Formats: sequence, C-alpha cells, structure tokens
Amino acid sequence: MKALKVILIIIAVLFGGYCIWMATLPTEYDMERTAVIDAEPEVVFTEVNTLTEWPKWSPWYKIDTTAEYEYSDVVTGEGAYYTWSSTDGNMGSGKYTNTTVVPNEEIVYTMEFEGMGGSEGYWNFEPVEDSRTKVTWGFHTEFDFFSRVWGVFMDDMLGAQFEEGLDNLKSVSENMPKKEASPAADISVTQVESMPYYGITDEVSWADMGSDFFAERYGALATYLGEDMKNTLSAPFAIYHVWDEENKMAKVEVAIATTSTKPGNDRIKKGNTYAGTVVKGVHLGAYDKTGDLHMALYEYVGNNNYEMAGSPWESYVTDPGTEPDTAKWVTEIYYPVMQSSTATAE
Repeated sequence: MKALKVILIIIAVLFGGYCIWMATLPTEYDMERTAVIDAEPEVVFTEVNTLTEWPKWSPWYKIDTTAEYEYSDVVTGEGAYYTWSSTDGNMGSGKYTNTTVVPNEEIVYTMEFEGMGGSEGYWNFEPVEDSRTKVTWGFHTEFDFFSRVWGVFMDDMLGAQFEEGLDNLKSVSENMPKKEASPAADISVTQVESMPYYGITDEVSWADMGSDFFAERYGALATYLGEDMKNTLSAPFAIYHVWDEENKMAKVEVAIATTSTKPGNDRIKKGNTYAGTVVKGVHLGAYDKTGDLHMALYEYVGNNNYEMAGSPWESYVTDPGTEPDTAKWVTEIYYPVMQSSTATAE
C-alpha cells in the first residue's frame, strides 16, 4: 500500500511538472519555408493554384500512394479544394481549400483534419531579378492545452516536408517546356473571374464578319441595356465558339458584361464568362491583324502542357469611335486553359 502511494505521488509530481512545462509552450505555431525558383511568378503560381498539379511536386502524395483524392469541379482559384482519405495514420483524412487567391501573387488556404480541427496557411509569389520567383510557403495553427507539445516537433516534421515540396516545385517549374513567343506577342498566364454578360450569337462567314457585323450587334445590345450600359464591367468582347477553317465560317457571340438584371429576349441571351486559368495575349493594331497573335497563343498552349478549357474570346479595349488610329487599338485575347491530361499523367 505504501509503495502504491509513493508511485501515485511520483506520477502526480511528474504530471504536475508536465503541465507546468506545457503551460510555458506557445498556444500558436507559425512556420514558413522559402525558395527562389528560376521561373516567372505566373508559371510557379499556376502549378500551386491548379490543385490537380500537386501530385507532380507535393511530398504528401507519396506518404500513402493508395490514398483516395477527390477534387472540386473547378480546380483553380478561390473555393477550389481537394479531399483525401488514407488508412495511413500519418495522413488520415481531410480537406484542403483555397480561400483567397490573388493571381500570380498570393494564395491563402485552409486545411481541415478529420478529428483534429483545422489550420491555415499561405503561398506568396514575389518576382525577383532575372525573371525568377521567391516562393514562400507558410502555415499557422493553434493548439489546445494538451496539444501544445506538438509544436515542439512540428518544425522538424512539417518543415522538412515543406522544404521537399519547394524543391520539387522548383524542379517542375524550371524544367517545364517553354517556347518563346514572337517579339510582338505579349503573352502571359493569368487568372480571370466570371462576369455576367448579355450576348448575341450568330453563325457568320469570315467574309461577312467585318466592322458592320459587330457594330450592328453592339448597337442592339446597347439599345436593349439602355441605362444599364453605365454599369458595364469590362470592354466589349466577342466569344468565338466555332472557327471553321474548312468552310470559312464562325460562330460568334458578341457580348457586353454588365450588372443589369434585365431578363434578355429571343435574340439577346444572358450568360456568365469563364472563370479560371487563361493564356492571355495583347495585340496592338487593327482587328484584322490579330492572326499572328492567335497563332502564337495556340502554339503557346500546346508547347506548355495546356489544353483548351473553353471558347477563346477577344476584348476590344480601345473604342474606335474615339481613337481613329488603328495602330493604337488594343485587343486582349484570352484562351481558357487547363493542364493537359497527358502532362498530369506523366
């Protein structure tokens, strides 16, 4: 009996000492790792922002190669997520979600661990000299009293994984196939958000697709929208749903983005523009001279492991009514893309 009492006293003393030590530990934990990658910010950003690209570089995927993953319908931008389920105790189950995305600059994310609560983190993409990128991968979590001890080991465990992930991301980004665009083609990879718009869609021969074709349709849209033309969200644009080389025909949707709540009619339809990753080109000059840029964009998509994710569109930034000099007309051309299935499989 006396021996048991001594044992209980020792246990109580040890437990008390453990609690005192725990009380000295921080209730929050912050960690970050940084790497400089020899690739432009939009290249590195796209690898991180596109969740289906993570298997190429994330160290977490090799912890349990039999783990099951599910992805949101849209795998880029704010709200994109993936879930994982593993029988490996080092992984368990959980969910990763992009909560804030600033294209080519920052991603804020949350991670929810089944039975363990959640945490948050961030990615920063900072351009540095020689077209390189300083990438910072950060993580923040909070502990209850008896979980504080995990903070003692967190840096060694998680820090090593972050370092491995950044090394892999560096290798993937720096070895991505590239093709230089022509000097006149200002091409970049970026993100766009969806906008509500009103559009008129027609099939038209290339020969009839001149200034009168567009002027009539933009005029009809402006007349229908009336005062709501004051609430436009972008320059007028045209979506090219079909471009038929053989028959020299096109299916074109002439459109204006606006916050109007009008219902549309038989000719004028409401829609929402594409949201996600795009390859963007900027053309300076007359509208009928955009062919070279379209070709450069098409080649860029193919040579950088992308595939088309929707219909391309042209945004007519300069108003010909106020700028008669065609050499000063600015046209932005967007090709919606996603990483090619072939590249992902590799």
